[in-house]
Amino acid sequence: MNDMRLRNQKIDIKGRSLLLNVFGIILNIVGVVLVVKGFHESTGDSSLVLKITGTLLIVATIFGMVMLKGLFLFSYVARAFVGGLFIVSGLVKANDPWGFAFKLEEYFSPAGLSADFGFFEFFQPYVLELSIIICVVEIVLGAALILGGKIKLASWALVGMMIFFTWLTWYTADCNAKQQLAMEMGVEFSRDCVTDCGCFGDALRGSVGRSLTPLESFWKDIVLFYFVLIIFVNQWKIEINTVKENWTMVPASMVVVIFFSWVFGWWLPIFFALFILLGSFVIGRINIGKMGKAWKMASFVTLISFIFSLYTSMYLPVKDYRPYAIGNNIVEQMSNGVAQVSEFVLIYENLETGKMEEFALGDYETYGDTSKYKYSDRKETILTPGVDASITDFLASINYEKLTEEERKIPYLDSIIAADYDFYYEEKMVVTSMYGPDTIAAIDYDTLYYPDSMYTAGDPFVTLSDPSSPWVIDMTPSILSEEYVFLMTIRDIETVNGTAMVDLKDVLAGAKENNIPFYVISPASDEEIATFKAKHDFDATFLAFDGTEVKILVRSNPGLLLLNKATVVDKWPSRSIPNFDSIFEDYIQKK
Repeated sequence: MNDMRLRNQKIDIKGRSLLLNVFGIILNIVGVVLVVKGFHESTGDSSLVLKITGTLLIVATIFGMVMLKGLFLFSYVARAFVGGLFIVSGLVKANDPWGFAFKLEEYFSPAGLSADFGFFEFFQPYVLELSIIICVVEIVLGAALILGGKIKLASWALVGMMIFFTWLTWYTADCNAKQQLAMEMGVEFSRDCVTDCGCFGDALRGSVGRSLTPLESFWKDIVLFYFVLIIFVNQWKIEINTVKENWTMVPASMVVVIFFSWVFGWWLPIFFALFILLGSFVIGRINIGKMGKAWKMASFVTLISFIFSLYTSMYLPVKDYRPYAIGNNIVEQMSNGVAQVSEFVLIYENLETGKMEEFALGDYETYGDTSKYKYSDRKETILTPGVDASITDFLASINYEKLTEEERKIPYLDSIIAADYDFYYEEKMVVTSMYGPDTIAAIDYDTLYYPDSMYTAGDPFVTLSDPSSPWVIDMTPSILSEEYVFLMTIRDIETVNGTAMVDLKDVLAGAKENNIPFYVISPASDEEIATFKAKHDFDATFLAFDGTEVKILVRSNPGLLLLNKATVVDKWPSRSIPNFDSIFEDYIQKK
C-alpha cells in the first residue's frame, strides 16, 4: 500500500503549480549561469552584480520550488542534463583512453598530485585501466540517471565522484594560480601543475580550439555538483522509468547529447546514446535468471562501453581531435597560431612631486628626461590574446656522430654535411712539451711558436671544434618536404608490441627498395636504440623526438604514419599495420 502511494506521488511531478515550477527552474538555471559568469576571469566591473543577482535567483527559486513542491520536477531536468553530459563526456574520453591515461599520468607524477599526496603515485602503473574504468562508469551513470535505474546507488556514486573531481579541479586551479604568482615574483616553483583537466579528452581543443582553463574546469564541476545534489535530495522518490517517463526523459537527454555532439563536431555520441538507451529497454525485458531489470540495463551499458574503450585503446581513436589527424598538414598546424597584441603603459616617478605618472611608449620626449622622471614599472593591457599554434614541438633531429655511412648518403643529410661540416669539425693535433700535452688547431701549428726542440707534434686528426657542442642535425625540414615519408613512432621502447615488428620490417624493406624515406622517431636513449635494433634486426634510422609529442602523433606503441609533403595521409596502430605493397598501391601508386 505504501509502495503504491509512493509510486503515485512519483507520477505526479508537476507539484502545486506546473507553470510556476517550470518558471522557477528556468530562473534557477539563469541564476547559475550568472554566478558562474560573475566568477569568470574575463568578467569586469559587473562581476559583483552578477554574483549577487545569480545567488539571489538561486536561493529564491529553490525556496519557491520547495514551497510549490517543484524540486522533484527539477530533478528530472537535472537527470536529463547530467545524464546526457555524462554519456558524451564518458564517450569522448573512451574514444581515446590512452590520451586520458596520459593525463592521469600527469596527475600522479612525483612532482604533480603525488608531491602533496604520495599515495596517488601507487596508481601510476595502472593509468590505462583507471582511464577505461572512469570512462565506463561515467557512461553507465549517465544512462542510469536517464533511465532511473538503481538511482539511489547512482546518486551516491555521483556525489562521491563529484566531491573528488571538484576537489581535484580546485587543487589544479590553485596549483596554477600559485605557479603564476611564483613566476611573477621570480621564485622557483617545485610543482608540475596540470593545465588541462582532460575532462573532455582532446575534444574541446580539437573542435572549439582550446580546452577549459583550470578555473573553468572547477566551475564546470561546481555546476555539475549542484545538479547532482538536486538529484540526490530527490533520490527516494525516483524509481526506474515507466514507458511514459521514457518518452520524456530519453528525448530530453538526447537534446543535451545532440548539443554537445554539435560542439565537439562528432555525431557518433548521438547514435551511441540511442543505442545504449534503446538497447537497455530491450535487454531489460529479457529474462536472465533472477537479475533485476536495472542490473540488466547496467550490465548491457557496461559491456558496450567497455568494448568500445577496449577497441580504441588497442587500435586508434574513432574520432581524432589531435593536430596530427589524417588529412591535416603539419606545416599548417605549426603556423596557425595568433600573436598576442598588447599595449604597454610606462609608469615613471615624478622626482619633483613624488607621484607616479603613466606614459605611452611614444612619449619619450617627456619621460626620457632623467632629471625629472625615474622609471618605476610598466603595465600591459592585452588587446588580442595570443593563441599558440596547434603544433609547437615537432622537431626531429639526429647526432652526426650516430650516423652510419649509409645514412650519411641520404640526399638531405649529404647536402647538410657538405655545407656545414667545416663549421662543426676541424683538424687538430696534440703537441707535447715538458709541461704536458696540449690540443691545438692544426692550422695554428708553426715551428716558430712550437719549436721541435721543445715540442713533439702528433699526427693531425679531425674532431669537433667545440667538444661541448655536438653537431645535431635538424631533420624536420626534410621530413616535411618529402614527397612521401614513413614515420614510425615509439613512445616507450621497452614496451613495444613486438608482434608488429614483422609488419614494420616489411614496410621498411619496401620503403628502401622504392627510395622512400623511413624514420623512427622516439625519445629513447642511444643504448636502448642499439639494444632494440639488435633484438629485432631492425636497421632503420632513429631520430630524437620529444616524448610527449610522440604520444600525440599515434597512441599506439609502436605506430606508423605516412606523410605526403607534410600532410598526414594515413596512420596505423601496431595491431593493424598493412604490408608495404598494400600501402604503395592504395596511397602512392594511385597518385
